[in-house]
Amino acid sequence: MEKNPILIVDDETSYLELMKDFLNQEGYTNVITESNPLNVLPLLDRTDIDLILLDIFMPEMNGLELLEKIYAVYPNIPVVVITAVHEVQIALKAIKLGAYEFITKPPDTDRLLLTIRRALDTKLLESERDSLRRALLEHKPSRRIFSDLITDSPLMHKVFELAEIFAPTNETIFIAVETGTGKDMIARKIHDLSPRRGKPFVAVNLASISPSLFESELFGYKKGTFTGAIDDKIGYFEAANGGTIFLDEVGELPMVLQGKLLRTIQYNEIYRIGDAKAVQLDIRIISATNRDLLDAVNKKEFRADLYYRLNRGYIYMPPLHRRGDDVVLLAEHFLEIGNRTYNKNIQGFSDNVLNALKSYTFPGNVRELENIILNAVAKTFGESHVSSVDLPKEYIRPFDNGNGNGNGKPKLTALNLAAEEHILNIMKTVGNSVQRAAPILGVSERTLQRRLKAIRERRN
Repeated sequence: MEKNPILIVDDETSYLELMKDFLNQEGYTNVITESNPLNVLPLLDRTDIDLILLDIFMPEMNGLELLEKIYAVYPNIPVVVITAVHEVQIALKAIKLGAYEFITKPPDTDRLLLTIRRALDTKLLESERDSLRRALLEHKPSRRIFSDLITDSPLMHKVFELAEIFAPTNETIFIAVETGTGKDMIARKIHDLSPRRGKPFVAVNLASISPSLFESELFGYKKGTFTGAIDDKIGYFEAANGGTIFLDEVGELPMVLQGKLLRTIQYNEIYRIGDAKAVQLDIRIISATNRDLLDAVNKKEFRADLYYRLNRGYIYMPPLHRRGDDVVLLAEHFLEIGNRTYNKNIQGFSDNVLNALKSYTFPGNVRELENIILNAVAKTFGESHVSSVDLPKEYIRPFDNGNGNGNGKPKLTALNLAAEEHILNIMKTVGNSVQRAAPILGVSERTLQRRLKAIRERRN
């Protein structure tokens, strides 16, 4: 039987000797006795005690008073109250003060031993729980890892919890997001929480790769395979070997390469272009897209088997407009960045600007908010606060707060209207080239095409 230090407090020395002998016979050999309750707190200061058996009626100090003092300093030590007087009010008060159990003298030995075992088990479980919590903070400092992500949103904290759950595994993770929500940061945090931390983390934006270069960029090629292949080239997958590869905008992957990605996941190997020898991989895949991949699967635009292979762990990243007061928290953060960038000392935002930001849906999410604030800071001169005059004029035009405009189409807020105007102005500037406009707007070409289609439908 495990030997746990037990302290017996009673003013009757004969009772103390009797109890100590009994517990020794039952295997509890580490027993300390104390007849003066005034010595108990100093004793606890210098000795680790797992359980206290406490008498109530003692001349130097009432046991209930001592119980209250013990729990004020050592709330995790279970205390079993044992007294010769069985009074309901005393028992209730003892339990209210935190006593683990109340037993009447002379105690039933079976009940006493059962109570001791349960109390010690409870103490042990609490100790193990505290040790585990400290170990997590020391070796897997998850909350500290996420501390640089600015949020007070329960939805984002749920994202952090899921990241913590999935990180220690080797399963693929799929992040469903809108553009600009910070999915790359979450992917990196998962890597940093995983056993692969310290190994390569390679992020690949598939939307930025020309379709003709997909295979060579992802899997590499062998020297002499084609004109210009003067040396062997490793692709992104080999570069990430041993670590994590993050495939952003995975919905943009051509159907012909989806099969090769599926094979890579199934067999942990790739083939460079022009090489018949497989390259073995030890890799973790995290992917993300702003597309509805299930819809793409139904339309035969994305392989169902690949979708389920990528989606072993699912994380939904909420758009900024669903994150409540995070809009203001992030705006203040970007204001600080703007002050450092432009050597200014702007203190905050006018009420009009804050109201406009809170009413906007931010289709470009955090990235769009950053652009708005930094642009406003750059144009603010001689003022302590960013005001409406520092925003582009289309952002502050009068608008109707109603839900419709009489033609069955919903009205947009001022900032939503401004976003449309901004998109159309950029398109006009680049000669209506989606390929040139997308990088300027910080979105994929497919996303921009969908936005333009929505704008046309709303305005027709």
